[in-house]
Amino acid sequence: MQMRQRDVAELDARYTKELADANATIESLRADVSAGRKRLQVAATCAKSTTGASSMGDGESPRLTADAELNYYRLRSGIDKLTAQVNYLQEYIRTQCLK
Repeated sequence: MQMRQRDVAELDARYTKELADANATIESLRADVSAGRKRLQVAATCAKSTTGASSMGDGESPRLTADAELNYYRLRSGIDKLTAQVNYLQEYIRTQCLK
C-alpha cells in the first residue's frame, strides 16, 4: 500500500511541476508580448479605405483588442491545464488501476 501511495505522490508531483512550467511559459509569453519583445501573429484582414485612393502602407497592422489578447492567454492556459490533467489521469489509470 505504501508503495502505491509513493507512486501516486511521484505521479502527482511530476504532473504538478509540468503544469507549473506550462503556466510559467504562458506568463513569460504574455510579459514578452506586453513589453514588445515578441508578437502574436494571427490571420486577419484589414478593411479597405473608403476615402479616395489608397497606397501601400496607409493602414495600421491588425492587432488584437486588449480583451481578445487576454482571452487568448486564458484559453492557452486552460488548454495546458486540461492537457496536464488528462495526461495525469491516463497515467494514473495505466499505472495504478490496471496493475
